[in-house]
Amino acid sequence: MTGAETTAGFLIERVRAARGALWDEGRGRVAAPAPPSGPALRTFAERRVRGVPEAVVRGLFAWDRGERPVDLLFDVPPARGLLALQARGRRCVCLLEDAAARAHGDPRHPDGLRFALHDLCHLEKFVAPEHHDGQVGFFRLVERALAAPAMIALDGALDDTWRAERDYVIADMNGSAVFLFAALKMKLALAVRRRGRDAAAALDVLLAAMALPDDVRAAARAVSPRRDRPAEARRLLAHFESIAREPEELAPSISQ
Repeated sequence: MTGAETTAGFLIERVRAARGALWDEGRGRVAAPAPPSGPALRTFAERRVRGVPEAVVRGLFAWDRGERPVDLLFDVPPARGLLALQARGRRCVCLLEDAAARAHGDPRHPDGLRFALHDLCHLEKFVAPEHHDGQVGFFRLVERALAAPAMIALDGALDDTWRAERDYVIADMNGSAVFLFAALKMKLALAVRRRGRDAAAALDVLLAAMALPDDVRAAARAVSPRRDRPAEARRLLAHFESIAREPEELAPSISQ
């Protein structure tokens, strides 16, 4: 049984338990490019399962064909573990009991069904061709930066709100790598200001820890979540994409 078939079965079971006969919304709209490997995936090929987006169904079929870089887990990895996974071009899908999902503490996905759908949606954003290489490069550089002594010292001087917001960016955001970087930069600036410290100096620590070349460092200082510096955004994205193409060691265990 493939991970995709296991996940499809989990989704169908949970939707049926929650919605009863209303689980079936009619004839399926997403054609399976190849015969699915198991009965749950065949159900998705034939029927629309209530609350499961079409993008997720397409992702399940692609995963079944070996076209998704995904690890199937049965617990929630730490944020730094997921960062390491993404830095090596992979994501995870977690199948959890409802109590474990609630214990994670995020009100946006308080049960196992919504947690799994959340992971599957993020997987599709991670593998989107226009964003994948940029994200891998960004996560790879952030992983390296967080291990640098100067960044460790800065991180330790900031508050728990910063650490929670940092973890949100590195483990729970996907899409444009430039936007991810701008979000991280903004959260760092807010955290440093809460401590009455110089935000520009803190950003210099992060950029140095990411080992950005001078021209890329200038671009990184300029970009913001407003997306109003397109030339600098292109320069930064090109660097992230080049980092993604560099050889990288095998991923460590996600529990690290």
